[in-house]
Amino acid sequence: MSSASRFEILQDNPGARACLLGNLGIVRGALEAGLQFFSCYPGTPSSEIGDTIARIASDADIEFEYSVNEKIAVEVAFAASLTGARSMCAMKHLGLSSASDPISSMPYVGVEGGLVVVSAGDPSAITSPNEQDQRHYSKFQYYPVFDPATPEDARKMTRYAFGFSEETRLPVIMRPTTRVCHASGMVEFAALPAERNTVKFTKNPPRYVPIPVNARRMRLELTERFKKAETLLETSGFYPRTGSGRRGVIASGVAYAYTAQVLEDLDLLGEVSLLQVGAYPAPEKLLVAFLESVDSVLVVEELTPYVEELVSLVAFRHGRQISVLGKRSGHFREEFEYSPDIVEDAVRDYLALDRRKKSTVTIPKLPPRPPVLCPGCPHRTSFHIVNKVFGKKTVFCNDIGCYTLGYGEPLNACDVLLCMGSSISQASGIARMTGNRTVAYIGDSTFFHSGLPALANAAQANDAITVIILDNYITAMTGFQPSLSKNGDGDGAKRADGFSIEAAVRGLGVEDVSIVDPFDEDATKSVLKSAKAGSGLNVVICRSPCVVHEHRVSKDFHRAPFKITPEMCNACSACVRVLGCPSILVEGSEYTIDEELCDGCELCARICQHDAIQQVIPEDA
Repeated sequence: MSSASRFEILQDNPGARACLLGNLGIVRGALEAGLQFFSCYPGTPSSEIGDTIARIASDADIEFEYSVNEKIAVEVAFAASLTGARSMCAMKHLGLSSASDPISSMPYVGVEGGLVVVSAGDPSAITSPNEQDQRHYSKFQYYPVFDPATPEDARKMTRYAFGFSEETRLPVIMRPTTRVCHASGMVEFAALPAERNTVKFTKNPPRYVPIPVNARRMRLELTERFKKAETLLETSGFYPRTGSGRRGVIASGVAYAYTAQVLEDLDLLGEVSLLQVGAYPAPEKLLVAFLESVDSVLVVEELTPYVEELVSLVAFRHGRQISVLGKRSGHFREEFEYSPDIVEDAVRDYLALDRRKKSTVTIPKLPPRPPVLCPGCPHRTSFHIVNKVFGKKTVFCNDIGCYTLGYGEPLNACDVLLCMGSSISQASGIARMTGNRTVAYIGDSTFFHSGLPALANAAQANDAITVIILDNYITAMTGFQPSLSKNGDGDGAKRADGFSIEAAVRGLGVEDVSIVDPFDEDATKSVLKSAKAGSGLNVVICRSPCVVHEHRVSKDFHRAPFKITPEMCNACSACVRVLGCPSILVEGSEYTIDEELCDGCELCARICQHDAIQQVIPEDA
């Protein structure tokens, strides 16, 4: 890689410093380690990792793949590592659950080229339906887990992880959380490698095939390799100790960055000893040495009391009878992410200092601003028409994606939600037990991710459900990554620009399949009425491009905006109550449309009963 690369992140300039997102720190660390293969399924807060590597893959000579789902991403990356290639795959915490089947066996088989699985955590469920603490994979699946606190940590740990993975033959997990992924910080570049691993697959079935007789041998080897991982981590440098004094604080992840900041701001490093736990399994020798130097310990970590329980166990095992404080003592809550203020309050309590002075600034109470579908989004039109046809009594099962924003007022298009691909399965279960036709919404990317087996299951039972596939040709919510679907024409052929969803649906045995443009209201209503009156399983594909993406990629894509004529508007609010479009503004009794936001989808004009909403006629028309 040339030092004159057109991408800053590919600059081979050791010692150079750049301000990078934590996600880009991971990318840089992988490049410095000689990354050769990368796969991912996008998911916030991890998406920038894959999107960045997608842009630089050709220049960096990296084999790149947007995988169909996380399970596939892990399996392909693991196979690549068996050829000796240094490999990485990325996903959010939920993706690790989706990939748990191959994840559970990979440590047994072991890697050849280093393998790093990046699983970004989301404390406080900012963009997720739940929180998860992936550190537990270290205990129950024998995974070394790296827990960066800053973008520079992310770079150094990722760079280290590949060689460490090869030496232990263990795949490793990199666990940045949202505030590390999306924080910017100074990162110091190291050299890019002059050479990378030789790629070659050598047959060795006893080593790569974990049938029971081999798996039992692998299990014994795994114990030894995991012990070696702990020994190697002792000298990794990811457990720095700062400060001095008989009061101890142990912190991990981004909570360590907050703790270090608080202790420095309060000028407490002269009386408090601080230890970072940057990776697991945390070397017991280092913990024992720290516990012997302090009289009590406050543990600062987000989510479960993973380190706290480990420290308590180590203290007990080595006869060190000191107070280990944290979540169990009530100094911290177990739920949600922390902030510097939360950490400061706990540190002050631990050290019996005066309480933190609260800010006296008064902030006016602002109305809640939940996420909404974009102006002109075809999903809004689909939800509106489906509601009109199926009615309020129908149960709507939704899925993960932009269409999740159909939840709540005014669209009311989501009664049940669980996980990727679950809308079809849940619709089947509800319809089968209630005897009532149920509607399942799923997007094009999610359909290929995990909707195919669910639809096959519904087809074999011929459940009385209507599956509505919202095909906007792109994986929009996570950053416009490509979808397997692109302008499907129903011919059943694999094409350079995508796959036919209709062909896939019919291939699973579904005979009643229709394709509609949701902006053609009459045709869409007709198809949906037939689906509602049908027996058994039917599928309606609502096909229309994501308008935001179309504006990004096509200069020719333009629809004239609409406006509200004040003299004709009687402020009935139907346009707002029914659609919830963010381009419609209300101030008092005056309704207007922000023409900069409006995408000209026409839906509001159809709803208006007073002809008050009309399209803006261009002057050159």
